[in-house]
Amino acid sequence: MTQDGAAPNPLSRQDAAALIGVAAVLEGALLTGEMDPHLVGSLNRHLHKAGLVGPGAGAPELRLALADLNQRIRYVLGEYADPPVPGTGEADQFFGFASRAAASSFAAAAGSLGEAAAPPVAVDGRAYDGDVNGGVHGGWAAPTG
Repeated sequence: MTQDGAAPNPLSRQDAAALIGVAAVLEGALLTGEMDPHLVGSLNRHLHKAGLVGPGAGAPELRLALADLNQRIRYVLGEYADPPVPGTGEADQFFGFASRAAASSFAAAAGSLGEAAAPPVAVDGRAYDGDVNGGVHGGWAAPTG
């Protein structure tokens, strides 16, 4: 996507906050598979006209375009000092286990299936209290990505 410069009139904070919420809801619907394919097509056509997705884009490209758009709106609001770098769609995931052996077994199995998996790392589950209900208070994580 190429940047075409600033718009001639600023977007209000209220409108920007609303657009962030709308983009997040749409992205969530895409992630859960709850978005109608016709809506995916319609949104992709609009974003293609704006130069935000390529021709023939599907749900994954739409999700990434919405996530990037969300981050650019957050930049406009001043949440970031520098413009955000467009996403790649790749993410690191951490899976929690009660023992190092279980985490190692998971990482080995993921590796045998061609997935990238790092060696297990110790985690302090208390760091997630408040974010994860009933979280584990310690254990092991097998990072993948």
